Amino acid sequence: MQSDLKFIQNLVDQIEANLADDINIVTLAKSCHLSPWHFQRLFKSLVGDTLGAYIRGRRLTKAAQLLLNSEQGLIDIAFSVGFNSHEAFTRSFKAYFKLSPKEFRKHRPVILLNEKPLLTQDLFHHIANVVQREPVITLRKEQVIVGFSTTTPSPFIPGEGYCDLLYTSWMNLFEQHTTIADTIPETFFGLSISSSGNFTEDTVDYIAGVPVTSLNKVPDGMVAHTFPEQWVALFKIATVDKDTVAKTMDYIYGYWLPNSAYLRGHGNDYELFEEVKGIHSFEDANLQSYYVIPVVLK
Repeated sequence: MQSDLKFIQNLVDQIEANLADDINIVTLAKSCHLSPWHFQRLFKSLVGDTLGAYIRGRRLTKAAQLLLNSEQGLIDIAFSVGFNSHEAFTRSFKAYFKLSPKEFRKHRPVILLNEKPLLTQDLFHHIANVVQREPVITLRKEQVIVGFSTTTPSPFIPGEGYCDLLYTSWMNLFEQHTTIADTIPETFFGLSISSSGNFTEDTVDYIAGVPVTSLNKVPDGMVAHTFPEQWVALFKIATVDKDTVAKTMDYIYGYWLPNSAYLRGHGNDYELFEEVKGIHSFEDANLQSYYVIPVVLK
């Protein structure tokens, strides 16, 4: 693991320092004392993404950040991230973000689901040890949940203390879930609901809930939500902590989804907790945890 981490860190440092240059895979491989073939194969096996896709995604993500946070001209941004013409930059950017650079700067989208996150040591450790890299694809039946709702910043907006704001909803649910009729035992759901369906809002409604087999009455102060029958990808999570969701979304949207045979389907991502033996906090609970996204075939 330590040698893999060193390999990744050295590689990422070189890529980030040379985004504006023609990044030569042969030279990069030589610097790591590997053949180009083994070099690329090792990166793909460790990260789940091709090296070419990673470099292209980092260049376009850096360009998107410059479009939003600077007044540089389009051609200057194009050159700064390694494109040698306005046309090539515009074509690649639109294929990646579904908007031209000019449209992107004008509309300033809040959420970039396909942003390519920087491969930090923490993210690499998460990919290697915490999240299941290849999910289970399955058709889940319609499911109703009942629980507590609160308004929070979107989980896709960094630095907002998202997880801390969920504490009250979960504690209320742990204390009162026995008042809900016809529940499926030892199972909990957590989901952020985007009214647009694509998380372009600054805020979302978060529900901490339990699944029920029938819905006769919603207890006072609680809400109900129905998941439709749909195909989903379930990513098993080995460790649940406050950073798990953010890193898992970085991996899914930045690495797995672009390289998979699937597109994100309509609906909401959610967390699924099973075999919850302790219910005072997830840190103390013995549970099976999954991050779930709706999917459709490309």
